[in-house]
Amino acid sequence: MLKKIIGTALLVLFYAGEVHSQNDTVNNDSEREPVSADRIGSHYSILPIAGYSSDWGVYGGGFLQRINYGAGIEPFLSNIKTDITISTKGYFVSQVEYERTKTFGLDLRSRIEFIGQRITEGQYFGIGNNTSFSKNMFDDEFYFYENRELFLKYIVRKKVGEFSELGDIDLYATSTYWRVNSVSRGEETLFSGDDPPGFQTSSIGKIGIGTILDSRDDEFSPTRGIQYEAGFNVAPSLFGFDYSYSEVMVDLRQYVSLFPNVVLAQRFKFNQTFGEVPFWAMPILGNEEGLRGYYLDRFRGEGSILSMTELRTWLFSVWDDQIRVGTHLFWDTGRVYSDYDSNAFFSEWKQSVGFGFAFTLFHPDFILRSDFGFSDEAFRFYFGSGYVF
Repeated sequence: MLKKIIGTALLVLFYAGEVHSQNDTVNNDSEREPVSADRIGSHYSILPIAGYSSDWGVYGGGFLQRINYGAGIEPFLSNIKTDITISTKGYFVSQVEYERTKTFGLDLRSRIEFIGQRITEGQYFGIGNNTSFSKNMFDDEFYFYENRELFLKYIVRKKVGEFSELGDIDLYATSTYWRVNSVSRGEETLFSGDDPPGFQTSSIGKIGIGTILDSRDDEFSPTRGIQYEAGFNVAPSLFGFDYSYSEVMVDLRQYVSLFPNVVLAQRFKFNQTFGEVPFWAMPILGNEEGLRGYYLDRFRGEGSILSMTELRTWLFSVWDDQIRVGTHLFWDTGRVYSDYDSNAFFSEWKQSVGFGFAFTLFHPDFILRSDFGFSDEAFRFYFGSGYVF
């Protein structure tokens, strides 16, 4: 998923309506519900963004999404998302994600992810679950460093079986190139004092395999079903790469319709790395994808465990459902593991709670989301596209 802006946003929306295309047509042999009229042709959504936050200063940019449904293909034939943001504090973030369910006319689903960014106030709080934090030291830029990053990932997956009524079983393979230049902002900073693995310029290359079990009734706003994923990656020290390690990941998501228009969404995720891992590739908690309400990248370690629970509902709609407004409550809990921490599974878990709002604008698959997260250290506001999970 694309990283999102944290801060106060002033939004202006331009929507380009339905465009029918005669290209990229394939037969739809899905046994799911019939394709709705909204999921025909191509749909464009453009969102200029401007605002101010204490993290970013004055910033501006834009978000573009184009969904091509081809000949009524579920969930889509192709989906491209582009997010570009610049700020007066010297931040530059460009992110592109392109996914296609039919690759080269074959039954292969593929996705390309690209991130190129320069963050002048990257945040490093040390390694471990119980690293200390001081608001005064944060304001004095003790936890800051400069991060310049290039990330490129390719994923290809193939359906190999089915389970239950709507469930698919996929196998996938991934390859990743990741290069980071981490620059100290002074000898008085924690980053300079710790000198963590991955200091200054380094790069890794990863390859991996995994499996996905998916029976969700909808990929954009699921109300029932599961998505279970397990993967294994290896980063060998070949071709001039700087680090060699391996990692395993398990990501379990479940959706239950409790009452009409009320959905309980749950996520459990586990990451574990083995070997020498640069600090920027370690499992991290404390962002919009887990432990919302803590400062960005608050906890990092060799392993992490995370549980997320959301109660979602749509409140009302206007203009014949062209715009829908919903809300959700959430509870995040989890922790990281390192050589400095207790290995007791159920001890020292961090907690955050909050609420948020969701909006569909002129199309059911274009969802904007805002989250307000509270922890024992801070309050954070998040804005982005799509549900977190």
